[in-house]
Amino acid sequence: MAPSSMASGSGERPLRPSDEVRVGATRLVYRSDQPSGSTGTQASEPPPELTRREREVLLVLCRTVLGGAAFTEPASIREIADALVVSEAAVKQHLGHLYDKFGIYGGGERRRVGLANEALRRGAVTMAELREAVARDGKQNR
Repeated sequence: MAPSSMASGSGERPLRPSDEVRVGATRLVYRSDQPSGSTGTQASEPPPELTRREREVLLVLCRTVLGGAAFTEPASIREIADALVVSEAAVKQHLGHLYDKFGIYGGGERRRVGLANEALRRGAVTMAELREAVARDGKQNR
């Protein structure tokens, strides 16, 4: 890669063909079939603004991801209510707001899966935050 196209530090910018990303000793080179005049990758949409309780609901919803199994279902409404010591009606109300904020429309149980995936994809919840929450909850339950 030419020195003029190397970026130092952090931040988001679209990848272009032949850009390099280094992770430790590993070198990743971005390749694309798109014409060289294309705009490259698109940065993900940032997460919406969330209330403290909405973040707590998302953390409990997404916790099951840490189990490591493929196709893990997110926490149920009952599990979220029990973990946060609130009613199921309160959880449903918070989930309704979260569906709207993340643009998850349609019905059915699969909406929770879509919400969990979107929250992780957009960085509203990170794996590090999930690990911290599980560790904190484990210490509180002793």
